[in-house]
Amino acid sequence: MTSSFDARAKTWDAEPRRLQLATDISAALERHVPLRPDWTALDYGAGTGLLTLALAPRVRSILAVDASQGMLDVLAQKARTSGLRSVETLHADFTRDPPPAGPFDLVASAMTLHHVADVDLLLQKFFALLAPGGHLALADLDAEDGSFHGHSEGIFHCGFDRVGFAKQLAAAGFHGVRFDTAARTVKNGRTYTIFLAAARKP
Repeated sequence: MTSSFDARAKTWDAEPRRLQLATDISAALERHVPLRPDWTALDYGAGTGLLTLALAPRVRSILAVDASQGMLDVLAQKARTSGLRSVETLHADFTRDPPPAGPFDLVASAMTLHHVADVDLLLQKFFALLAPGGHLALADLDAEDGSFHGHSEGIFHCGFDRVGFAKQLAAAGFHGVRFDTAARTVKNGRTYTIFLAAARKP
C-alpha cells in the first residue's frame, strides 16, 4: 500500500477534487479549533501536505507524518519552495512505529483513518501525544458502501458512522466530541460527505 502512494506522489496534487477537499477540511478545522501562533501541531497521514501547508502559517511549528516517503518528499519540496521553515516531516506509521515525544497542542488528520486497521490504537496514540487541553481534529468519510475507492487494497473501513466514532473517541479519553460536515466531494458520479470530528484532551 505504501508503495502505491509512493508511485502516485508526484501527480497526487494534479486532481482538483483533492485540492478542494483539503481546502474545505482546513476551513472546517478552523471553524472548530482556535488555532494559535504559539502552537505545535502534528498532521498524521499528511501525504503531499495539502492540510499541513494550510495550517503551517497559523501555528508555530507542524510535524507532517506519513508512511509514504514519496509523499513526504513532495511535501518537503513544497514547503521549501514556499519558504515555510516551520514544517518538519517524519516517516512513520504510529500503529507500528514509536511516535515522537510531543506534546502537541493539535493533532490533525484528513482522509487517513479508513486506511488504518486499528483505529482505536491510533486514537490512544493521539491522546498520548496531546498536551492537556490539546485539540484533536479528524476528517474522514461518512459511512459509505465501499464505492468511494472501488477496491479493498489498503482500505479497512468504508467510512465511519458518526455515533460509533464518537464512542471510540470517548473510549480513548477525549471530551467534547462534536461533528461537522466538512466537505462534499464527487467521485465517479457520486457525492460523498466528509465529516470533521473535533475533540479535546482534558
